[in-house]
Amino acid sequence: MRAAVFSDVHGNPAALEAVLADIAAQRPEHVICGGDLAFGGPDPEAAVARVKALGVPCIRGNTDEWLTPDAAEREPISDWTRSRLSGASREYLASLPFDHRLGDLVVVHATPWSISAMIPKNAEVPLLRRVLTEARAAAVVYGHIHQGWIGRVPGLGLVVNSGSVGFPFDGDPRASYALLEQGASGWTAELRRVAYEIERAAAGFPGDHPDPVGWAARMRTGRR
Repeated sequence: MRAAVFSDVHGNPAALEAVLADIAAQRPEHVICGGDLAFGGPDPEAAVARVKALGVPCIRGNTDEWLTPDAAEREPISDWTRSRLSGASREYLASLPFDHRLGDLVVVHATPWSISAMIPKNAEVPLLRRVLTEARAAAVVYGHIHQGWIGRVPGLGLVVNSGSVGFPFDGDPRASYALLEQGASGWTAELRRVAYEIERAAAGFPGDHPDPVGWAARMRTGRR
């Protein structure tokens, strides 16, 4: 069994389309979205609508929570993103669950216990053991930190960060997602990087975006 997990689209539908095309070429049996669909990027509505139309399991990210009708978050980017979303898209984000389980594979946005806590890149074994134990899983995939990596706890399982579709923060601006395969000896994972027309996407921020220069720079450089 193979499963593709993508996360942290952040309103970048150009990167999303490139990732979906690569996923289709890999032909996994399952596709799962790890949340943070809309916040910050040039076209939040297109990104949310595309994921919703896919009909695949999708979980809630911390910035998805910021965009729900009763959210307390009121920074300019949140307000702008919220204003760009249709009522149907806001309802969709509000309906997303905390996690998704596929057998002994669990997808969370940040951690199995919090939607906003951090599992850093190259986290040490005690933290990875806690992640796998609390998730009751042989493999856990998360997003949130925008830095893809693969950690293994011998005898217990894998913890994988899928990276970010829309805004990687590892110095490589190409879109990122994770492709996992379950075999006789357990789960293995591959991080896939996908090129897309970054310059065209970076030039597409609307004039009323609160920080088009800063967000376009993030997109171009793959840096926070």
